[in-house]
Amino acid sequence: MDHDATLYAGIDGGGSKCSAILFNGKGEVVAKGLAGAANAARDLPKTLNSIVTSIELALKQANLGAEYISRVHVGAGLAGAFVPNINAQLMAWKHPFARFKVSSDLTTACLGAFGGKDCALLIVGTGSSAARMLDGQLTQLGGHGFLLGDKGSGAWFGRAIVASTLEALDGLIALSSVHKHIMKTLSVTNSTDLVQSMIGATPSQFAMLAPHVIAFAKQGDNCAVALVEDGVDYLNKLCHRALADIDLPLVLMGGLAPSLEPWFSTVIRERIVKALGGPEWGAMRLLQSELEIV
Repeated sequence: MDHDATLYAGIDGGGSKCSAILFNGKGEVVAKGLAGAANAARDLPKTLNSIVTSIELALKQANLGAEYISRVHVGAGLAGAFVPNINAQLMAWKHPFARFKVSSDLTTACLGAFGGKDCALLIVGTGSSAARMLDGQLTQLGGHGFLLGDKGSGAWFGRAIVASTLEALDGLIALSSVHKHIMKTLSVTNSTDLVQSMIGATPSQFAMLAPHVIAFAKQGDNCAVALVEDGVDYLNKLCHRALADIDLPLVLMGGLAPSLEPWFSTVIRERIVKALGGPEWGAMRLLQSELEIV
């Protein structure tokens, strides 16, 4: 690694993780770093720490010292960055980098998926949101956060199965295989223990339960099937809204997207294409208006 070369970092920050990719001046990947959650609207101090940590880890992988961070030009796409007061705080951050530009994770995902060209996008990870990019203008749909929205997301599925399990333990609905599995996974045997275990859970902790729900839905568990169908119905509607009156390709992103794709309607699946690049690449493109990267 040339210690005198300028480096650029693309950051993708969400409810469960913060991913950093270091690029050289030719746009080639140099190293990667992965840190904790980076939802700016939910926990800004933690988000800022995750950004710095992810870049420090990438520098370490590139055999560069932490002091090199002051020479890295950073573009970041963050969940929650579209909220005006949060964006203002991010822009005012006294960061340790050579340069820092930030936008929403949807913006950078679109920039990465189609290099800034018109497209539609659905992100399904810890949270959920959709968008379409037309003539450089982004329209966001959903993505209102764990408390107010994010239906069909990992956090939503996790919270839904915990709530459903509590209903089953109260004798309001039948106790199914997925309920028993969730209790075993969380090492609880009754509703009191379940509440104590999850009452203070973060969205990312709830999201860890989502793959279990989907796995049991594939096995035909009635409760799990109902939850997946409910969540995907909402995601289908988001996609239809993003694609309304336009002939655009649709890209699915996020850790939960591949396992949910088979549940989408045929009309939506026929529009899905593979992304050209990831959100980290899209985040780095935020810098291109000011710096000659590639």
